[in-house]
Parts: sequence; C-alpha cells; structure tokens
Amino acid sequence: MPDDIFGVPLPDRERPSRKRQLADHHQRTADQRIQDCLDYPLLYEMAELLPASHMVGCPREYPSIVYLLMAALTPVTKSKRSTAGLLTSASQWRSLRAGIRRHMGRRAAAALPLTAPTRGQYDYAVKTLLVPSIEPLEEEFRRYSAQQALGQGLFPASAPKMWSRPERRQLLVGDATVPRAPSKARKQETPDPVTGEVRTHRVDPAARDYYENGEKAKRHVRGTKWFFASGRGDGYWTRVILTFAHVAGGEYEDEAAVAVRQFSQLKTVLPDCMGVIYDGALRGVHRDALARRALLVINKQHGSVSPVFYERIKPCRSGHDLWCDQGRIAESIRIDDGTRVLRPIPITRLEPRIGVTKSRWYHLLRIPCRHGDHEYRVPVGITTTAEDRTMRDAATGKRTPSDHERGFHRAEYLQQIPEETLSHQLLYPYRSDSESVHSQFDLSLWNRRMIAYGVDRQKVFVLGFAISQNATSHQVFLEGRANAVMERLNTA
Repeated sequence: MPDDIFGVPLPDRERPSRKRQLADHHQRTADQRIQDCLDYPLLYEMAELLPASHMVGCPREYPSIVYLLMAALTPVTKSKRSTAGLLTSASQWRSLRAGIRRHMGRRAAAALPLTAPTRGQYDYAVKTLLVPSIEPLEEEFRRYSAQQALGQGLFPASAPKMWSRPERRQLLVGDATVPRAPSKARKQETPDPVTGEVRTHRVDPAARDYYENGEKAKRHVRGTKWFFASGRGDGYWTRVILTFAHVAGGEYEDEAAVAVRQFSQLKTVLPDCMGVIYDGALRGVHRDALARRALLVINKQHGSVSPVFYERIKPCRSGHDLWCDQGRIAESIRIDDGTRVLRPIPITRLEPRIGVTKSRWYHLLRIPCRHGDHEYRVPVGITTTAEDRTMRDAATGKRTPSDHERGFHRAEYLQQIPEETLSHQLLYPYRSDSESVHSQFDLSLWNRRMIAYGVDRQKVFVLGFAISQNATSHQVFLEGRANAVMERLNTA
C-alpha cells in the first residue's frame, strides 16, 4: 500500500494494544448506579410528559415519577420483582423520597405513601401509563441525550475536523443485538407426547428468528432485535446512548435501513458529528445515503466485492488504466514477468464538499508516471444519479453520464476511508464499543432473557436500560468535573 494521507497499514503484531486494566475507582457498584438513577434529571423531566393520576383510569396511589424510576432501576436490579423488593427496604424508599424532594420539591415528596408500590402495581402502570406514552418518552430521551452528549464534550463544534482521521468523540457507533426471547415456546398449546395432555405456554408475540455474526458465521437466535447508537470519549463510563430502535425484519437490509434512518436523525441534532462506525451490514446504498448527509462511513468492505474496471485516462502519451480495488482507485500495471497487477494509487487528500441538502466526497490522487506525476480527482462514497448535478468532460465539454446511467455502483466500490489503510485500522476498532453496549444490555437481563412480552412492553425496558446507562455516565462526568476543580484549587 502507498504511504499517503491515510497511512500504511501495520502488521497485526505491530498494532498498538488498546486494552486497559479496569481500575477499582472505575468500578460502579449497584448501590451507586441506583443513586445515579435517582439523581438523573431526565427522569423528572419525563414525569411531566405523563398524564396526571386523575386523568386516565382509576386514580393512581403513586405519582408517575415513581414508576419511571422503577423502569430505570429494573435494568440495574435485572428484574421487576427485584426492583419492587429493593424499594421495600426502608432505607431505599427514603432514598427515593429524598431524590424526589431534591428535584420536585418537598410537597411532592411528602405526598408519597409510606411504603413502596408492589410489582403488580408497577405492571399495571407499565400497561396503562408507560406503554401508551412510550413515543413522547422516546423523543424526550433522544432530545436530552443529544444535549447530554454535547455537555460532556462529545461532538464539539470547536474541535478541528480532520476528515482522514477523526477523533473518537467525533464519531457515532452503532449496531443491533438480539436478546433471547423470554420464553422458548413457539405455540400456545402443545400436546404431551406420552399422555396426550394439552399444555399451555406463554409465547412472546414479538419474537422471531434472526441471524447474527455476519453472513459467513451465522448464528441462529430467537428473540427481538434492537438497534443502539452511542458516542463516547476515551475514559470509562463516558458513553452516552443517543437512540435505540426496534428492528422488525429479519434481514441485514432491515437493520441497515433502521441504522441509516437513526443516524440521519442524529446528524440533524448533532451537526458536528463527523461520521459513523458500523459493521458489514451497511452496503453501498446505505453508505451513499449517509455520505450525502455529510457523514463519513467507516466499515469493512463486503466480501463479495471484487475489482472492477473504472476508466482509462490519458493525461500523457502512455495513459493509465484505473480500477476499483479494496475501496480505492488502483492502476493496472505490467510487471517483469508479463502479468498485470493492481497497484493502489496514493491519495493526497480526502476532500468533502458539504452542502445544505447534499454533500459530495472526493479522493485527490497522485498518479505516478514516468512522464511526471498526475493529479486526478475521483468522486467517492456517493453513487450519482441523473438528478444530481450534471458533470461535463473538461476536454470535450460533453455531459458525463451519471453512475446510475453507467450501471456503476460507486458507493459500493469506493470508500471514503479505504479498508486497507492505517486510518481504518485506527478507527474501526472503536466499533467494539457497540459490543460493550450489547454486553451491558445482556447483563441487565434476568438469565440473559428479555423480561417483558411484546414490543411495547419491551420498549419500556429498553428505554429504562438506556436511561440507567446515561444516568451513570452523567454522574461520572459530574464527579470528574468536581474532582478537576478541587485539584486546581489545591494546586493554586
């Protein structure tokens, strides 16, 4: 590979290790995480979106904030039963009352009953209160999470933008996971093979069959698929989950469509976000949609993509045959034994042209030649259509056909940051942060199975999981800022 703006990739043995030992002060106990949720401002803002107890159904004994706090605590305790049991402790119930008093005032705390709600009361509130209001709760979560990310220094407007090698805090990371269904049953009634007795089972209506781990090593999972997108800095507990969504379809294209839609919405509220990191589920059509929104797409090239002829140019007497190979332009050259090989052409600049409604991306190439090197600009990342701006040949002035008219899928063959480069090697490992989200999600489930039936109830749990993660990130950020102030005062 040439030594260009993206750098020469390192051999596996020379790649720097990014593994860090988790120190004791980075650990977060269950009691600390419970307190993080009780002090998280978002929950108290969400409570204002829910109808009052006298407006819907029978008057509720507890205000809406109690049930929202229980929804956030359930992923920490791993079950609704554990959450209800936790609050039966007089000390924990006092802590909850104290949190409400700090954020909502003494009158709201004094109006609470002396004992915590039961699991049955919480289940009823999920059905009649939280599920009907899930959409405005999700919207409020996304709005607040974006503001929290900006407040914690993610996607900063003041930071320089180096498109060939952006910082971790300037990138979004996303992926989808499939937690196992709460029940293995597929039918509500099955006959016993010995006695013939009909047995009844509880079936999750939202569960379906999915495949994970890519197309080569498929792993069958039955459950519901959930997409998460997040941003983070370099420290522990700096991650902010920005959005989540249910993926109803079982194909990778369905997941990719959801990802593109969510990333596009996040770009609207996070204008200084530079790009996204994703796995091979994103193909050319998805990279095209995101690149038009002024986003870098950093993922691996699909295994089915093979080299394809691009064009022949004649800036000199000899001419050059250009091919698309490994996500970049390469030149077909003849070596000493008479065979032809593809030699990657050095890229001197990744040039974005950011527009209001549509953006373009170019690789500025330096083509080696015995007559003197040539500069040549190649569009990347976007497959042009006839509706795009008309291009004309500089020599003849004739209109250049669009990629669709040529039958050339440019976004599939030419990446903004090619895979076989040092920049890609340094940036793509950040995708493992999505696996960390999935690991935390699995750990929040009782017996690694979803603890709710149906998409609507599961959305409440997933929302509670995202809130509990962001609550800890928020509290760790506040503690770190307070410690930094104390250090400055001590050294002054």
